[in-house]
Amino acid sequence: MPRWHFFNRQLGLLPNPFQLKLEEKSVVSDAPRNDATRLQSMFEKIAQATPDQMALRHGGSQLSYQQLDIATKTVAAGLRGLGVAPGDRVAWLMPNCVEAVVVTLACYQIGAIAMPLNYRYVTREVEEILARTTARLLVYHVDKRSVVQPLADSATQLVEVAGDGSVSLPFDRLLAAKADNEVASVAEADPALILFTSGSTGRPKGVVHSHGGVYSAIAQSRELFDFQPSDVVLVGKPISHAGGLHTQMFAAMLAGAEVILTMKPTPQQAVAAINQDGVTEYGMLASDLLDFVEYLEQHPTPLPSLKNAIGSGDAVPSDLHHRFRDLLNWEVMEGAGMTEVGCYYAGNPRYGKRKWGSLGIAAPGMQLRVVDASGQDCPAGEQGEIVLQTPSATIGYWNDEVATEALFQNGFLHTGDLAYRDDDGYVWFVGRQKLMIIRRGSNIAPAEVENIIDEHPLVHASVVVGVADPQDGQVPVACVALVDGADASAEASIRDYVNQHLAEYKNPVRYLFLPELPRNATGKFDRRQLAELAQTQRPDGN
Repeated sequence: MPRWHFFNRQLGLLPNPFQLKLEEKSVVSDAPRNDATRLQSMFEKIAQATPDQMALRHGGSQLSYQQLDIATKTVAAGLRGLGVAPGDRVAWLMPNCVEAVVVTLACYQIGAIAMPLNYRYVTREVEEILARTTARLLVYHVDKRSVVQPLADSATQLVEVAGDGSVSLPFDRLLAAKADNEVASVAEADPALILFTSGSTGRPKGVVHSHGGVYSAIAQSRELFDFQPSDVVLVGKPISHAGGLHTQMFAAMLAGAEVILTMKPTPQQAVAAINQDGVTEYGMLASDLLDFVEYLEQHPTPLPSLKNAIGSGDAVPSDLHHRFRDLLNWEVMEGAGMTEVGCYYAGNPRYGKRKWGSLGIAAPGMQLRVVDASGQDCPAGEQGEIVLQTPSATIGYWNDEVATEALFQNGFLHTGDLAYRDDDGYVWFVGRQKLMIIRRGSNIAPAEVENIIDEHPLVHASVVVGVADPQDGQVPVACVALVDGADASAEASIRDYVNQHLAEYKNPVRYLFLPELPRNATGKFDRRQLAELAQTQRPDGN
């Protein structure tokens, strides 16, 4: 039986031995709460106007908008019963599931600060974040019991989902509370959410978002993707990150759409879900989009319901754009965002002209500039840094004033992304400031080299990293995964192709062939690990 059977039973979807509880929870007032923030009340009108509209499906579990409203208010009451107060940090370590959604919404209701943790974290990483944020509560899935059990003596109270309650409090303790209409009195500027960066350059930073900022990120995403009540949105990105939480799941639900919640589906699983559930929109990381396209090339399958797809996280190579168009006869939507913004800051238009390889135009609610080192706007075609002003921006890093001050300069959030604008205002990504390879004073953007390598028919994917060199300062090394059936003898052909399309100083000095490219905790290619590998495998051994 699905582990979210409790509310299904309460609302009559299954044989119902909890009828008395159903009667108690069905009388929650639907009167408007004038003192609630926009975030605290964002689904109330939908629950009142279309109570039976399906909100979430996950495996065998499903919740309508009315059921979601009752579940949120019940868990909110349960959290209050455990002593959670406004401003307390509530962490959760769960895969994409209904419980994770409801805990997040319940935190907003009671004024607590929700802290989604990456499901791949190990004990040391979880312990460090809980201690740094002095978290009041951790809700975790039973599959992570071995990770969490060493923390039993910490100051953080533990609640286990889908377990037997033998180790810590069972989640049913929260479900046993009586739902009410109480909402904490908090301001739009008060903290609501802490998202953690991937930590590719050190320990993860806690990116704090306010009630108003979270709502803005969700509303701006809804407008960017033009979600409608008739949409069915497949969410495969982890909702412990802004890409899954704000730009897909909650943005679709703000429109009253239906969300199919999965956890990193394989291309085969995604294709099956799209056709089984009539999915109209599916967002993927660029690396997952590549796997999706290759699967469809090998297993041609009509996808008549799918109307929009998004590639993000890394630049989508031009070759991949062409292959997607050849398969589906329409263009994938590319965009860029960051945790500190909470959503996309640029995207190709949902309708109208899309330019392959560009990040598109500024997203709704974004003031986007491309500036030089002095902070002056760059003319069209000239490279600079993307800086932003937006209501969705973070209010700072948790207990890190130095990093916060570095992020905001002269009233603008500095992304660290290098780009240029064309004459039509479309933004073209060049690379990350921290990833730029400087060879004898000349800048080399890894993305430019990768785009060329990826065009070669024997290349599955590539990542170009910089390696220290005593003469040149840094030199580019290409880490390459080949298509099935190819071997390292392809190097000569790839080298020739790259030599024909790039200036000599941009050519990789070496190619490192791997069975597959490692990915980091967010599913992107792990550039840090590959850079370390390339450095240690230098031919000279230095």
